[in-house]
Amino acid sequence: MEKYVFADGHETPYISSRQNPRVTSAAKLSDKKYREISGRFLCEGVKLTLEAAKYGRLCEVYVRESDAEKYRDAVSSAEAAGCEVFVLSDPAFDKITTEKAPQGIISVAECAPFQPVCFEDGNILFLDSIRDPGNLGTIIRSACAFGNVSVVLYSCADLYNTKTVRAAMGALFKTRTAVLNDAAAFFGECKKQGRRVLGAALEADSLKLGHYETRCNDVIVIGNEGHGISPEIGEMCDEFVLIPMNENTESLNASVAASVILWEYS
Repeated sequence: MEKYVFADGHETPYISSRQNPRVTSAAKLSDKKYREISGRFLCEGVKLTLEAAKYGRLCEVYVRESDAEKYRDAVSSAEAAGCEVFVLSDPAFDKITTEKAPQGIISVAECAPFQPVCFEDGNILFLDSIRDPGNLGTIIRSACAFGNVSVVLYSCADLYNTKTVRAAMGALFKTRTAVLNDAAAFFGECKKQGRRVLGAALEADSLKLGHYETRCNDVIVIGNEGHGISPEIGEMCDEFVLIPMNENTESLNASVAASVILWEYS
């Protein structure tokens, strides 16, 4: 294999061809089906690459040739973590990236092993049909920022979509997440544990956020961006919660609403 030689004399493998098997394999990770088969996903940019290394999830790093010297320190960090690093020609790098203006470094990380719902101490954020990956990533980032919160996904966007990963900004490596298929069994277990299930919805009898006593084991339900909480899930909520706001504002973006509620709980 060809070598790329940095200004300080350090050498790493160099790939020039867009048809190289490693390049082709990494490029396929933009597809959900291939992510599920391989158990890997893409992390665009230096921050996510270093976060993946920090949490032991980094597999491979690809650096664009025209940006190689800029990322010399990141290359060292990845190699110190036992990860393979490759410098790619600009055309080969462009085949992998999903960004319009990529930073020039992209990594492949391991998906977390399948996790059952975490019923440890702390609040649970139940996401009902959050379909926008940017919103999903932002919510996970807020859950990481505002305390001891587990995030449960039900009929949501893919956890490892590149837009989800980018919006979460490393929080995927630090936040307890689980993907559900059986909501009824989940809520049944919550109620056995004495957890209160509160849906974020503008109902006539909704509790006002900031005007009721929050509990450290509450389950908070956030619904779909356009349709809110589905009737199926709404029937399993004990009560509903609303965020007080100006009368001329109909609603908040799902990720903003989740962040406001999580801040109040923190």
